[in-house]
Amino acid sequence: MTILALETGTRAGSAALLRDGELLAAIEGDSDRTHGERLPADLLRLLAAARVDLAEVDLLAVSSGPGSFTSVRVGVATIQALALVRECPVVPVSTLDAVARELSTATAGTDLLASWMDGQRGEVFAALYARATDGERPLVPPVAGAPDRVLESWTDLLAGRTIAFAGDAVASSRGLLDARFGSRATLSDRLPPLAPVLALLAAERAGRGETVTPHAIQPVYVRRPDAEVARDRARQRVRDLASAPRAAKRSP
Repeated sequence: MTILALETGTRAGSAALLRDGELLAAIEGDSDRTHGERLPADLLRLLAAARVDLAEVDLLAVSSGPGSFTSVRVGVATIQALALVRECPVVPVSTLDAVARELSTATAGTDLLASWMDGQRGEVFAALYARATDGERPLVPPVAGAPDRVLESWTDLLAGRTIAFAGDAVASSRGLLDARFGSRATLSDRLPPLAPVLALLAAERAGRGETVTPHAIQPVYVRRPDAEVARDRARQRVRDLASAPRAAKRSP
């Protein structure tokens, strides 16, 4: 089985081709350009590097988020289009699941695994997992929040446990994590391109029958898009302005 995987949950993103468990090719994107500017050209470059025709692809995998709203949508839309052309199934994989698998492979000995990605606005996208013989067992679903508040919400689960953190938000949170966990924590602020891990997870899930049709992909946004938040704030300002004269007339 040949799997094409696309990851757009991170700024640079990546793509990979896997055939029967063997990595044929992988590329990392240019973080100075948006995913919308680079796709689908990055996928064509990947196929050319591996000397694989799109007609040979049996399964598509895509990062379903969380991440930038626009980046996730671009990635999902690209894979949906390819899936419709190829009439092949898709496996959506959370970016945080891919981080946890990479962390589990790269580290050993800790009780827990935490995916810790930059959520912008001073927040992190995070999820907590326990090591298991058959992979990573989710303990807490993906969340978005200030780093200290996320850790506070995990207090009971973290008590007395060793934990490994990985992701592009580790560097900015290092002081907080060191102060809270000390030697109980392993911190990794550098991750390799995640698309190869995405492809491996997709192969496992496809083997369990966990594929979907293109239209059934459900992005994991965790929080509302910035555009919706800005729109609601603008509407609230209009309502406040409209009510201000009435309130002034009622004043004695």
